[in-house]
Amino acid sequence: MTPPLTRRTLLTGALAAAAPLPALDLAADESPTAELHWLDGPPRETAGCAWGVPWPRGRLARGTKLALETADGAAVPVQSWPLAYWPDGTLKWTGHAIAAGSESVGYRLAPGTPANPENPVAVRREHGDLVLSNGTVEVRLASRGDVPIREIRREGRTTATTGRLVLDLQDRPDDDAGAPVRSAYRATVEQATVEQDGPVRAVVRLTGSYRRGNRRILPWTLRVYLTGGEAIRLVHSFTWDADPARDFVRGLGLRFDVPMADSTYDRHVRFGVVGGGVWGEPVRVLTGLRRDPGAAVNAAQVNGTATPPVAEWNPQVSAGYQQLAEWNDFRLTQESADHFTVAKRTSAAGSWLRHAGRGARASGFGYCGGVSGGLGFGLTDFWQRFPRALDIRGAAGATAEVTLWSWSPYAPAMDLRHYDTTAHGLDLSYEDVQEGFSTPEGIVGSTEMVLWALDRTPARSRIAALEAALTATPQLVAAPEWYHAAGVFGRWSLPDHSTSARATLEAALDNEIAFYAGQAEQRQWYGFWNYGDVMHTYDLDRHEWRYDVGGYAWDNAELGTDALLWYAFLRSGLPAHFRLARRMTRHVSEVDTHHTGRFAGLGSRHNVSHWGDGAKEARIGESFTRRFAYYLTADELLGELIRTSLRADKTLLTVEPLREVLPPQTLAPTRLRIGPDWYALVSNWLAEWERTGDTRWRDRIVTGMTDIAAFPAGLFTGEAGGAVGFDPATGHLTNLTKGDYTGGYNLAMAFAGEQILWEALDLVDVPAFKAVFLEFARYVQAPSAEKIAHYGFDFNPGVFPTIYSRVTAWAGEQLGDPAIRRRGWTAFLNDPAGKPWPAPVTIGGEVVANPVQEIPTTADFATNDFAQRGLAIISLLAIAPGEAP
Repeated sequence: MTPPLTRRTLLTGALAAAAPLPALDLAADESPTAELHWLDGPPRETAGCAWGVPWPRGRLARGTKLALETADGAAVPVQSWPLAYWPDGTLKWTGHAIAAGSESVGYRLAPGTPANPENPVAVRREHGDLVLSNGTVEVRLASRGDVPIREIRREGRTTATTGRLVLDLQDRPDDDAGAPVRSAYRATVEQATVEQDGPVRAVVRLTGSYRRGNRRILPWTLRVYLTGGEAIRLVHSFTWDADPARDFVRGLGLRFDVPMADSTYDRHVRFGVVGGGVWGEPVRVLTGLRRDPGAAVNAAQVNGTATPPVAEWNPQVSAGYQQLAEWNDFRLTQESADHFTVAKRTSAAGSWLRHAGRGARASGFGYCGGVSGGLGFGLTDFWQRFPRALDIRGAAGATAEVTLWSWSPYAPAMDLRHYDTTAHGLDLSYEDVQEGFSTPEGIVGSTEMVLWALDRTPARSRIAALEAALTATPQLVAAPEWYHAAGVFGRWSLPDHSTSARATLEAALDNEIAFYAGQAEQRQWYGFWNYGDVMHTYDLDRHEWRYDVGGYAWDNAELGTDALLWYAFLRSGLPAHFRLARRMTRHVSEVDTHHTGRFAGLGSRHNVSHWGDGAKEARIGESFTRRFAYYLTADELLGELIRTSLRADKTLLTVEPLREVLPPQTLAPTRLRIGPDWYALVSNWLAEWERTGDTRWRDRIVTGMTDIAAFPAGLFTGEAGGAVGFDPATGHLTNLTKGDYTGGYNLAMAFAGEQILWEALDLVDVPAFKAVFLEFARYVQAPSAEKIAHYGFDFNPGVFPTIYSRVTAWAGEQLGDPAIRRRGWTAFLNDPAGKPWPAPVTIGGEVVANPVQEIPTTADFATNDFAQRGLAIISLLAIAPGEAP
């Protein structure tokens, strides 16, 4: 047995160096080259692409220029910028963008002079407006006023004008007594900021609010992206600050006016359907008549090309076609995840033909225009984030009005009230509801849109390519080995199938992720506010997830589900893993986190309503799990949302996480637990430090580490899971001298705490803190005899074996002790929560409404176990591979 460690020996050199991650296979003087590929294979169309690349510490100096070329050596214009820095100032992550039309099978990114685009993208100021141009398309944006997008032109022709944000509210839900009173709000631009100005990509950020009279609500952001080609990408987001008891969103969207110049029989409307289908008709239909106009006319109407001159038509048709109906209005509504309809009418004086089209899932693509050009438009995640709609009015007139509805006005109004007006008990329903806390204040909703300034009605085959850019946004990525060798995101392993036992663990990990992907589809975990989340715990009696039982309903990434999915992608490179992880990060970062208001910087614990629980904690809003998506995709909105997590420091003064558990104290401005609360703050500070290089944030980490190292009990300090005092102004922690060793530390590491600390210790040098962390890891699952020998007494930290298996193994790695590394594996393998689930079975018949799949267990299964089991496998294989089964 390894001799007992004392604090003195820990501080004087008993620490062993951490086993390094595999180094890049490059000579010291060789420039690193990142090999890149498309996540889903080379796309047919893109609206441009942005992505991030990590670099090993010390390899790329700040300011290094990077060049991109295809796999066969052709130069590709690329725009690059820093995303994060290592402590020595070298580049850690870089962001990149290429234009539409640059699609290739693969690429190489390396230091060098980037190629210049043939038609550079630029931003200029003109009469108070900002004008983005790329040689083909020109977009005019307002810096003030209620028309954010003044005009879109293609090669001198106006494609669309008067782009304005639409918000319609009503004062009560649709099922309330009495008729709701509706009101329209104007979106007013208050600020315009150029974030990037070329040469490959321009990005302008417009911010404002929705206004009606003196009322100003729902502050919004609209980012406008332009690269080369004819596509314009838009990302709209709003922050909820209205009253959920009297403000019910009836419709939320973006509206344009589209000039219509062609004859009505040469004007066309197109809607895309998932899988490549197209609904398409002309404004004046010439096919299907009693008299056939001729094969050439029929073909032109179907294909969207110019019809032959009227004189060449069948005379019986050319003489009377003016009497045929002109279809003025069209709309596609996605009413649920599995049903859409298309309707059309001639005018407001006539009825809608509501059976014009139907199907399961629309792609979100639409087109309004004619054979001489028009506007293509679309929303991503269209059916997944229902209710959505695409609306065209006035197609037979001189100007059509096109609206992209993020929230369809043809669906019930948005209702953000909590699901009940009373709490249902923590003991029975696992629900921690507190007066005034079940509020959506500060949550964010976002919509990504793409516009195309088209010079003709797109062919049906091309529509399939355009809509694919909406349903699976093309994304460039590197290989798992590159991410791993760069040394980012803590300690994680590449897949290991070297033994049958390891292969079984790997298969279980993949199978369980696939099970959740299947559950999302089977259980219909879709909708504007729900998409991306999963459920917390299953009810085997009802054969249903506990969607209506307090804290057992929506998961809100409770024990690191999002982190598990990102690590799964990093090590597998699988598109399915990426998509699951990305949509969960989007959901948690926007819907489960409060960005402004009373709870700014904190997130909401799992509940029937995403924002309904009274436990508002930094762990849900922490930056650690957001960083994966931000650095891999270089997403500006996500980067903005990550930064709001820094507000948690001040918020903790008024929303203390232990306020319901412990009596008030006066030794410090507020109180928190070392884990998970302080660890979450560390992840926020770390993210800001590496993004900006501002050492103030590093110093806050060092301050807390130094304070903890001075506590007699180290990381075993404090009652109620590690309670200590906290001063947001200085970052100092205060020992409250209560409950050391007996506080119960089961949640301390449950929210990626060990990964946060491993990353932090790799970036800052605080030997005394590393010593107390090692002491904690060494003894948190040690037998009583070892604790007594070291401390002089026994105690029970009250931890979950699977969650703490990796810190135990880490202690063995650091100390060079295989027995302790094996103890980590044993804790995991002997824990029932660490056992892989059996294969799902199908339940049918009269006990369920429709056949469902579930895990055949003797007790209700939970996402917590799935997440922590997967994280343990991934970390243990990295830390103690020699002791793996």
